[in-house]
Amino acid sequence: MWHYATTVRPVLRTTLTVGLVAVAVLAGLAGGWYLHTSGPSGSGGSVSETLSVIAAGSLAPILPSFANTFANATPGVAAPLAAQLYEGSTAAASALTLPDQPYDLFVSADFRVIPQHLEPPTATVASWEVVFASDPLVLAYEPGAAGLSGINATNWYQKVVGAGVTLGVPNASSDPLGANAIFTLELTDQLTHQGGSFYAHFFDGAMGALATPTAVTKFVSENVAATALSTGEVSTFLIYRSYALADHLSYVSLNSSVDLGSTYSADVALYASVKTTELSGTSTSVKSGAPVLFALTVPANAPNYSLGLAFGAFLLSNATAPTWAADGFTPLAPLWTDAASHLPAALAGSPPVGVAPLPSYLAGLLA
Repeated sequence: MWHYATTVRPVLRTTLTVGLVAVAVLAGLAGGWYLHTSGPSGSGGSVSETLSVIAAGSLAPILPSFANTFANATPGVAAPLAAQLYEGSTAAASALTLPDQPYDLFVSADFRVIPQHLEPPTATVASWEVVFASDPLVLAYEPGAAGLSGINATNWYQKVVGAGVTLGVPNASSDPLGANAIFTLELTDQLTHQGGSFYAHFFDGAMGALATPTAVTKFVSENVAATALSTGEVSTFLIYRSYALADHLSYVSLNSSVDLGSTYSADVALYASVKTTELSGTSTSVKSGAPVLFALTVPANAPNYSLGLAFGAFLLSNATAPTWAADGFTPLAPLWTDAASHLPAALAGSPPVGVAPLPSYLAGLLA
């Protein structure tokens, strides 16, 4: 038996003063650690260091405020939006392998991207990651779109195949969200016993094969999902809950068996039972489903490694966890790492909740 949450209407979240104070205090502590380890930078409050960040596109509405809080509490540091890039996590990882890449910190929406694309034996850009939060998929929709009247968490999979309803998803070959959307469709098809017909409404080809969009599915970058919905380019979009909340979108919560938001071993095994094929250049690879887990690392070739590490410690702290939660994430406690022996001491010791090795049932998905 499936148990569904209710349809969620957009609401403006009131910022909690106490939470902001706690975050600001923690930013000051992280900033103080940075100043202590890197030495004085400038004088009289002048800016001499710029924090540069590359992250998943879904973090574009969220991460800049964290960066601003950190910079405001760290003398001599600025975090301009111009020094931040938000795009698909796979594409972002590729950017970090380029000579003279400019970023001090990378935050991925898929905990598999860093180990598989940036760590040995594939590359030497990173040697560790910290996994810090989960974020389920939801179905965002435009309330006035034809065919969606009365949509809710029980009937959403029937409504989305109605006449005139279109679906937006990113390209799975460049953005993990695109693959995650495919996994959610495949899991829904299986658990509603539709024999492939539900999935086939959105993609040509068998489940697990290279997914080619049908006429009702459009490839749309995740960082413009809200615009695509508001302009009518698409009427629905499978997106992370955090993005839907940040952009005040109407959305339907999905069951944990299909939303990729659970870290329980039984759900993870279910997620891993579905697959899709991704294209990279002229070669293809098969990718299995997994929970949506956000992770960060500081590239070994970062222009300012210490600054990236300080900002990473700030993002992973207990003081920021309430803000992550209010933004739709589920912070992990303890945090997880894929390489405990390589984890910088500044991260291993700073979060009071601690950093533990990835559970074996998740570590097995990195292969």
